[in-house]
Order: sequence, then C-alpha cells, then structure tokens
Amino acid sequence: MNQIKQYVQTIETKKLLYGTAGLSVAAAFVHGIVTPEHFEEWWGYGTFFLIAALAQLFYGLFLVFQPWQPDPIRETKGFSVTYLYWAGIIGNGFLIVLYLVTRTVGIPFFGPEAGEVEEITVLSLVSKMLEAILIIALFILLRRPSIETNQGM
Repeated sequence: MNQIKQYVQTIETKKLLYGTAGLSVAAAFVHGIVTPEHFEEWWGYGTFFLIAALAQLFYGLFLVFQPWQPDPIRETKGFSVTYLYWAGIIGNGFLIVLYLVTRTVGIPFFGPEAGEVEEITVLSLVSKMLEAILIIALFILLRRPSIETNQGM
C-alpha cells in the first residue's frame, strides 16, 4: 500500500488533472455510443444517456480549461476547485450506483422497461471502470494542497 501511495505522490498534479479529464471524456464517449440504442427503447432512457454523456464531456473540458485559475485578462479571481471535484465524485458515483441498481434490482420507476434487470455488457463495464478510476483520481486531487494545483499551470 505504501508503494502505491509513493507512486501516486510522484505524479504531477497537472498530469493527473489532464488524465482525470481524459477519463471523463472517455466515459462520455462510451455513453454517447450507447445513446442511440437507448433512444430506440424509450425517449427517456435515450435522454438520460445523452445528458450523462454531455455532462461527462463538459466536465472533462472544464478540468482541461481550468476556469478556476485567476485570469488577469478577463479579470477573474478564480475559485476553489474543491466543489468541482466533489461534483465529479458525486455525479459519477451516482452513475455507478444507478448501474448497480439496474443490473440487480431493475430499472427504477420510469419507462416501458421499469423493473426489468438490464444485462451486463463489456461496454457497460468499461464505462463503470472509467468512472471508478475517475472518482479515485478526483479524491487524490482533493487531497493535494491547493498551492500545488496552482503551480506550473
């Protein structure tokens, strides 16, 4: 466990931030791939997947463009990234929990397939793996000192 902790500490915050953004964009891509088939099942399922894909895409872009950094040109002071990281943890955590519910108990409440248990596919497992790693990376970023986040960017 100490070896893992030491390795994680050697990763530059900027690289970790960009890697985290890449994970979010990759998860968005997976959700985007399956959106059409969910629209075929019911417009509500398709809309949910479209919103999830767009949210993950824009979240990844948000991490890359770093609007929390002070910008002398636009005269912005920046803001704390803590809320942004927590938003990613909660949002992706919600998607993982919903996935577990739909694969064990069944689709909750809505649509023509409400109560039916969805099948587990390789693509769905890939998206959950990306989201789980994304959450871990966001927790690591949360633990980094905020001063380090501002250095070298």
